[in-house]
Amino acid sequence: MKRRKAFFTALFLLSAFCVAAQEAGHSIKVTENIAYRTDVGKSTVLDVAEPQFGPQTGRPAILIIHGGGWSAGSKNDHVYRSLMVDYAMKGYVVCNMNYRLIGEADPPACLEDVRCAIRWMKANAQRLGIDPQRIGTFGHSAGGHLSLMAGVAAESKAFNDAADPWRQFDCSVACSVGGAPPTELGRPGIPWGDRKEYWPIGYIGKSKTPFLVLQGGEDPIVRPNLTEDWVVKMQRAGAQVDYVKVHGQHGVAFDQQLEFTRPAMDAFFARHLKHDDPTVSFLQMKVPDYGGSGPYKAVALKESSLTDFVVYRPMDLGAAVARERGKLPVLVFCNGGCMDTSIGYENMLTDIASYGYVVVAIGELQMLARHEQDQHTPSSMVVKALDWIVNPASPYYNYIDVDKIAAAGHSCGGAQVLANAADARLKTYLILNAGMGKMTMADANAKSLKNLHGPILYLVGGTTDVAWTNAQQDYKAIKKVPVVLADNTKSGHGGTYEQPAGGANSRMVRSWLDWQLKGKKEHEKLFVGGDLTGYDDWTIEHKNFK
Repeated sequence: MKRRKAFFTALFLLSAFCVAAQEAGHSIKVTENIAYRTDVGKSTVLDVAEPQFGPQTGRPAILIIHGGGWSAGSKNDHVYRSLMVDYAMKGYVVCNMNYRLIGEADPPACLEDVRCAIRWMKANAQRLGIDPQRIGTFGHSAGGHLSLMAGVAAESKAFNDAADPWRQFDCSVACSVGGAPPTELGRPGIPWGDRKEYWPIGYIGKSKTPFLVLQGGEDPIVRPNLTEDWVVKMQRAGAQVDYVKVHGQHGVAFDQQLEFTRPAMDAFFARHLKHDDPTVSFLQMKVPDYGGSGPYKAVALKESSLTDFVVYRPMDLGAAVARERGKLPVLVFCNGGCMDTSIGYENMLTDIASYGYVVVAIGELQMLARHEQDQHTPSSMVVKALDWIVNPASPYYNYIDVDKIAAAGHSCGGAQVLANAADARLKTYLILNAGMGKMTMADANAKSLKNLHGPILYLVGGTTDVAWTNAQQDYKAIKKVPVVLADNTKSGHGGTYEQPAGGANSRMVRSWLDWQLKGKKEHEKLFVGGDLTGYDDWTIEHKNFK
């Protein structure tokens, strides 16, 4: 074995063709066409991009696996070469591989080659200066399938090649990313399409490997419903699977919607391979409702410095601030039932963010499936959100207007808002399908109304809304601040929040925010002028306006 290892080390040194790339004072070395195995033909070669800056040992590494339906494609595609250079410039050692295609060798040859490439990276970890426990994979389409397989089936014996020269090294990876990845059994005609052990769906379970799946919502080749079926099954089994779905077809994460997918990949790799990358503030990304209907496509993020909340905000904060000609207003949101998830409101909150707002919602980010029972949250979470967003150390501080902050809550969440009514940082309030009346809930009661110091909107859902009577009583009791009572008479207690873009209730909420925080006076005709155009089955009352 020592003689064989020496041979491959020599091959590593002698067959390398080296080029250099330089940007912003950082350079990388690219070594092309290194054979990671020599026993199966000329296809099993890879390129390596090595940063020439920063630490030269213990570095994170990424293996790129090209697509092409397992029968075509190459590492030499400009997308994969550019991706290799890009991540090397971010401090990763990046390998970009070819593998045996159908026609040259029947599957599971491609799967065996991926495993061999991972083992090769570990065998050469010292020479490459990488940490063998911090290797991640990325692939698109067929490469996405192979990337996920590297994560789910590291211990499977279904495709262990006895000729693999690096068999003494394990082939496990620290994380796997799949763009438009086939996860279910293949189409008829694929020689291995009916072999469950060759597909991610054959390995549902609590995998130790974290996954990121990137999917186009209109993909005609890899259907989103099949991708989501695998994601949900894995999540329910206890695996960690992040999922980003955006408008687009099969090129998502390849040459489409990169403004979403690349930041998601950056954060995912930084989280699992670097652990402490200060250039990435968030841990996870989701694109609910395709980013909203507004001019700034919005995302939902789990921020590393505020993990018990979700931040909904424009993907490109700088562009939003420039177009808005000023920093963005903030909305703090509290969930119905005072629960620790905003997933039932994400369509509305994403849509609001897409019009130039930063929304901080109580509860950790949920991808697709819920795995644990919802937990109640204390009203003090509102203060925690406010303290974080106005802190100069917050990643949003330079993008938000600290003098334009609102709080909104649905049902019990409305009581959480009223429990914090005295907070001077709040300029306006939105109480959605909620009201105190004579009850006490979430540290709030009728006395909390005396702490209001800004305009307040109550939004209810008709007489079938269990909060309707309490909201009516609150409206009558409020004497000093401007108050509007908007009634979507047929919507009930649940409102329209889960409809696309949050439905009519979301439009009403956004109109209020635009009026109160952005000063758009054209909305005054809706709330105090009686113009309900576009709001069938609604009524509005108002008082205390000068």
